[in-house]
Amino acid sequence: MGGAGNLVANFSLPSFVNRPGLRAPSLVFAVVVVVLLGGLVVGDRLLSQTDRTRASVDAVKSASLIEGFLAVRVTALSALRGAQSYASGEEVAERFVPLAGELQRHLAGFRRVFYADSSGTIRRDLVLTESGIPPLMGVDLDTLQRLRVADAMRRARREGTTQVSASGVLFAGDSGLILLEPLTHQGLFVGVVGGVVPANALLAAALKGDDGARLRLMIEGDGDTIAVLGDVDLRAPTVRAQAVVELPGGGQWDVHVTLASTTEPMRALFWALGLAVLTAITAIMIRERRQTLQIAERSTELERLSGELLRANRAKSEFLASMSHELRTPLNAIVGFVDLLCDGVYGELAPRQIAPVERIAGSANHLRHLVDQVLDLGKMAAGRLEVHIEPMALRPFVLEVASEIEPLLQEKGLQLSIAIGATLPRVRTDPTHLRQIIVNLLGNALKYTDFGGVAVRSRLVGVPSRASGQQARVVTGSQPRFSDTAVDSARAPTAGRPYVALQIADTGIGIAPENHQRIFDEFEQVNPGPRSDSFHRGTGLGLAISRRLARLLGGELTVDSELSKGATFTLWIPLHPSDVAAAGSAGEGPVGGALPGPKSASGGGGIPEAGGGGHGSEKVS
Repeated sequence: MGGAGNLVANFSLPSFVNRPGLRAPSLVFAVVVVVLLGGLVVGDRLLSQTDRTRASVDAVKSASLIEGFLAVRVTALSALRGAQSYASGEEVAERFVPLAGELQRHLAGFRRVFYADSSGTIRRDLVLTESGIPPLMGVDLDTLQRLRVADAMRRARREGTTQVSASGVLFAGDSGLILLEPLTHQGLFVGVVGGVVPANALLAAALKGDDGARLRLMIEGDGDTIAVLGDVDLRAPTVRAQAVVELPGGGQWDVHVTLASTTEPMRALFWALGLAVLTAITAIMIRERRQTLQIAERSTELERLSGELLRANRAKSEFLASMSHELRTPLNAIVGFVDLLCDGVYGELAPRQIAPVERIAGSANHLRHLVDQVLDLGKMAAGRLEVHIEPMALRPFVLEVASEIEPLLQEKGLQLSIAIGATLPRVRTDPTHLRQIIVNLLGNALKYTDFGGVAVRSRLVGVPSRASGQQARVVTGSQPRFSDTAVDSARAPTAGRPYVALQIADTGIGIAPENHQRIFDEFEQVNPGPRSDSFHRGTGLGLAISRRLARLLGGELTVDSELSKGATFTLWIPLHPSDVAAAGSAGEGPVGGALPGPKSASGGGGIPEAGGGGHGSEKVS
C-alpha cells in the first residue's frame, strides 16, 4: 500500500499535455490513469482483504469438516445403542460386537470401538484398523488418567451427553482422543459406548478438498495441541485465521490456519498489468461466492434431514396411538357379541360351540388387554396419562380386587392369603391406576405359580412410633415367603417419608437376581414360554407399566426373589402426614407390623403365615 500511495502522490502529467491541441486527450488519459490507479489501489486493498478472507473461509471450512466428522462418528456410536434394547449386563456385551460388525462401514475413522458397563469397566473391545494394537478389555475408565478419560466418564454419568476426552498419546503410541456416548435407561446410567479417533483421522477430515495453499493447520483444545500439520517459514509473508469447532455434548476446539500471503508478489504484477489484477479479483470473488453457496446448501440439507427425522418420529407416535384406538373399537364389539352369545341372547349354544366361543372370548379379552397396555404406554411416554387422586381405605379395595381373580385361583388349584390391617391410615392415590398395578402383580404371580399359593400383606414403613416390634416367622414348604428386608425403611423411595408397603408373594419359579432390573424393561420377559402359547406369553409390558404407574403415583415398585424360591413384589404407596397423624390420634394399635394368622373364608386351613397382633386378616381360597 505504501508503494501505491507514493506512486499516486508523485504522479504528474507530461509537459506536452498542457498544449492546447492535446489538452482534451490528455485529460481523458489522465482520467483513465487516475481511474486505473485508483482501481489498482482498491484492487490492492481488496487483495489484502482477500488473503484474510481466504484464510477465514479456509479455517471455517476446516472447522465445519471437523464438526461434520465428529457428528458422523457420534451418530455411528449412537447406532451401537441398539445393543441396549436387548438387555443389560452380559447380554448387552454379547450383542455389542456383532452389532459393531454390522455397522463397520459406518465406523470409518475410528481405530477401535468399545463398550463399558455402568461401573466403567470395558467389557467388549473391537479393533477396526491395523492389528497388533493392545486390547482394552477389563480397563476401568473411571480410573484411567490417560487423555483424562476418568473426567469424561464423570461428565457422561452426570450429564448423560456425548463427551470428548482430552487429546494425547493413544494406546498404540500415536496421538488422538476418545469419544464417549452414554447409555441410559429410564434416566439411569447403564454404561457407555466409545470410539478411539486418531489425530491423523481429524487431519484427513480437515484437509478434505484442500487446494494445497495451506502452510500449517493446528487444532487446539483446552490449551492442548490436538493435531498439527505443516510448518511455516517465518521469513515468508503469511496470513493467519482461526475458527471454532463446536464439540458434541459441549466444549470447543480452535482451528488455526496459516496461509502463504499472495499480496506481496502479486502487487507488482497488479501495478504492471491492471487487467490481470481485475481478472484475479473477479476469479477470487467467484470462488468465495461458490464456497458460500456450498456451505449454505449443506446447511439447508442438514435442516431438511433433521426435519424429516422429527416428522418420522411424530408419525410413529401418532400411528401407534391411532392404531390402538382403531383396534380397541372392533375388539369391544367382538367381546360384546361373544358375551351375548354366551348369555344365550341369540339362542342356546350347542355343546360343541361352547368351548370355541369361550376361546374366542378369552382371546379377544387378551388382545384388548394388550392394546390397552400399548395405549397406556404411549400415553405415559407422551405425558398425557391423567391422575385423579382421592382418599380411600386400602383393605376393602385390595379385597375387592382380589375377588376378581378368584376364578383363576380355583382353576389352577391355588390359594390366596390376604393380611391387610384394618387400622391402616387412609391412602391418597388414583384407584384406577392402583387397581391396574395390583391386578398386574396378581396376574403375574398366578401365571408363574403352578402349586402352593399367593399371599398379600401390608406393612407400615417410616412411622417408628407405631411399629409393632414383631417379626414375621419363617415358613417352610411350598408357602409364599415374604422378604422382610424388602420393606426395610432404608429401601423406601424417599427417606423419612411414611409409606404403606403392599407386598405380593408367590411360590412360583422365582427370578434370578441379575434379572431384577430387566423384568421392568418394556417388552422384556425372563421366562416368556414357547412362542406358540401367545395367550399366556404376553408382551412384557405388565411390570414395566406397573412400575411407571407406581412412580406416577409418587411411589415405587421393587422385587425381591431367587430362582425356585418364589418372588415378593413390594408396592410402595406414599402416605400423607395428616392421614398418619389422624390415624394415630384415633388411638389405633400397631398396623402392619407383622402378618397375622389367616382366617379362611371357607373354613379350611390354607397357607400358614406369620403370627402377630394385626387385625382384619382374611384368607380367600
